[in-house]
Amino acid sequence: MFLLVSVYYIFNRSAYRLLYTPSPVSPSRSIHSMALFSANPIRSAATAAVIVSIAHFATKLLGSVYAFQLTQLSIAVLTIAALLFMCVDPLAQSDLCLAGNDESAYVLCACARAHTVCYLYANPNKRRIDTDVMKLMMSDYEVSLVNDNMQEFYVRFYGPTETPFAGGVWKIHVELPDQYPYKSPSIGFMNKIFHPNIDELSGSVCLDVINQTWSPMFDMINIFEVFLPQLLRYPNPNDPLNGEAAALLMRHPKEYDMKVKEYVNRYATKEAADAANNDEEDQDEEMSDIGSISDGE
Repeated sequence: MFLLVSVYYIFNRSAYRLLYTPSPVSPSRSIHSMALFSANPIRSAATAAVIVSIAHFATKLLGSVYAFQLTQLSIAVLTIAALLFMCVDPLAQSDLCLAGNDESAYVLCACARAHTVCYLYANPNKRRIDTDVMKLMMSDYEVSLVNDNMQEFYVRFYGPTETPFAGGVWKIHVELPDQYPYKSPSIGFMNKIFHPNIDELSGSVCLDVINQTWSPMFDMINIFEVFLPQLLRYPNPNDPLNGEAAALLMRHPKEYDMKVKEYVNRYATKEAADAANNDEEDQDEEMSDIGSISDGE
């Protein structure tokens, strides 16, 4: 935030000097009026449209580079706008200048700056989704987006060590609601797993821990590094989605462990995860809606 404010301040100071300091080539060309469209309104409007498009596509392009975070994106776009602003005055002395007048130069940078502000503040939930998914993709997890949609993707999940699930590989389907992070994500196992709190057929998950404790402070990494491993380590047979697994765990724990390992060897190999059913017809049934805090209360 400090860097963003600093760039914004430098941008405004540069704009002030450029607008109100006489040009060294033509001192009479300094601007003392805010009548932005007085010289050539059509060309000024065209310039405004062009710079908004440039800022928009620059933002999208940088957004596809996962190393860029939200603050870096905003700084990048503001810097582009500032450079354009500082370069446009000398360009105005030749035919290379798109606008051809200082009023349009002001419009050009004002539009770029306005576009950036709108991008940053218009949809905070979307920004949070992008940020959390980027963090997950930059971690050790293998993430595959569905149709380049940041709100729906698959994650390769490995069973926690020192449990009967160790060595297993599962394909997890994740869907983030528009209200994320205020409403928690929905997840489902695509290949079979034997667990009291996971439906064997649909893969839906009973995650009471997340349902009761989910907070906007959590992110996707918490799901795969804390919540899911804890669920597999400490199953709750008192709230089962798989009655057979729950009964076996309570009555014959060793047989339960053997059954889990049997499922791991049969259904949780890397090949099985890659070949997991991707059919989306019954997607709503295969997903486990993990309610928001208000829903859980």
